[in-house]
Amino acid sequence: MEIDIASHLKRNILFSCLNSFQISRFSCAVIVKRYKRGTLIFSEGEPASGFYIVAEGKVKIYKLSAQGKEYILHIGLPGDSVAGVAVFSNQNYPAYAQAMSNSALLFFPKTAFLETLKEEPEIGMRMLGALASRQRRFVDTIEDLSLRDVLGRLSRYLLNLAQEKGKLTFELDMQKSDLALKLATAPETLSRNLKKLKAKKIISLNSKTITILDKEALRKLSAG
Repeated sequence: MEIDIASHLKRNILFSCLNSFQISRFSCAVIVKRYKRGTLIFSEGEPASGFYIVAEGKVKIYKLSAQGKEYILHIGLPGDSVAGVAVFSNQNYPAYAQAMSNSALLFFPKTAFLETLKEEPEIGMRMLGALASRQRRFVDTIEDLSLRDVLGRLSRYLLNLAQEKGKLTFELDMQKSDLALKLATAPETLSRNLKKLKAKKIISLNSKTITILDKEALRKLSAG
């Protein structure tokens, strides 16, 4: 199925402020790349040759500890940028990226993008704002790991997901095994804590569908 590059760019925070002519110019630099589920897109330490925008599927950004334990930093969904910082530095990719499902990504080669950016500097300011927002999320991740226990991290995740969805009943946006990695815990521990929230009637749980029954109680747990 053919990818409508322009429509996907308009969904991305970096390009949403641009007019149709500007979008068309940036579209010319895009290379559409497809990855099967489980395929590694790039590795930590690999030379950064450009950045990506997720068009279809899901991409996880993660790091590995010295012991080989995986820590998920971010889940890239359609419209999200991946490795945007690569276009502003001569450094290598700072983490790993892997397709969580069959995915289609828009790839911007670094050199071609920077050449176009010189003629359209407006997008540079947008990108700086987006990178600052991403940095804030990474700080939140570090705060979660250092200041909250598993129940607190899970509660905060559920509250944030409910806010993103705009409703109190929603589906988890990833497999429970991936959520366990994101929350830096074991799948068994995650399951125990979900059951604990259910037993206390703070949430109801039906497979991947969550309903928040007591938002205030969940908020108190998320505060640690």
